Amino acid sequence: MTVLHLIRFPAALLAFSIFSAPPASAADLDAPPPLVSQTASAWTFSLATYSWLPWISGDINVRNREIDVDAAPDDILRSLDWSTLPVWMSYAELRNGPLTIFNDIIWTALEDGQGFERRFVSGEVQVDYSQLTVELGAAYAVWSQGGATVDVLAGGRYWRQETDIFIGGSGGLSLDASATVDWVDPFIGARLSQPIAPGQSVLVRGDIGGFGAGSDFSWQALATYNMKLCETGGTVIDGYFGYRALAVDYSQGSYELDVVQHGPVMGLTMNF
Repeated sequence: MTVLHLIRFPAALLAFSIFSAPPASAADLDAPPPLVSQTASAWTFSLATYSWLPWISGDINVRNREIDVDAAPDDILRSLDWSTLPVWMSYAELRNGPLTIFNDIIWTALEDGQGFERRFVSGEVQVDYSQLTVELGAAYAVWSQGGATVDVLAGGRYWRQETDIFIGGSGGLSLDASATVDWVDPFIGARLSQPIAPGQSVLVRGDIGGFGAGSDFSWQALATYNMKLCETGGTVIDGYFGYRALAVDYSQGSYELDVVQHGPVMGLTMNF
């Protein structure tokens, strides 16, 4: 999907997920931790599928072809590439006492992207874009009281983006530029989980990354309300909704992107 700069376009991918999120799996906008004790001595596992419907704004430059990005959720939904898997968003984590290992996956594929405009040049603009974001990290509880928990977290986020820009001008002139790039962003952050009623909690997470090792800089913020929905066969199912934002500033050779994607997120978590 993030998500993206253009890449955040993957965010678009997230958008689709809101209508048909596949069954659970793991990204970086991680699903909130299940409403279970973090002091348990045995390993526990949770798997979530979620949907993210974002707005995407920023710009992308591929081989001196600069595109302004100003895409709304409906633009993203209209651009989903149904010739392949258009979107996938999932989150998984393993917990043992204060330690949590988590994985987040976002995949998005768009064709003839809506909300993209060629800067200073008139003519037809078509953008085909796909993005894969895989996040792997660990969190450790440094404070816990009355059910509230504060975790510090660190990890890496892998990005892979494929972008093809076609610009059809007047007089039969046309321009075509393509690029495939990938990189890994280290990140650090923290999250707070606070119970507010039996079976209900709020979660707030933030992280920053890149630091010039991958992208120049990236950041992410997430806030969700979480509620236990039911328990069946020993499996607890939680639901959550909230808001998520993901930004990245990346440049490599003739490829540059600076994009922010933000919007509502919702999902289901199965706790085993």
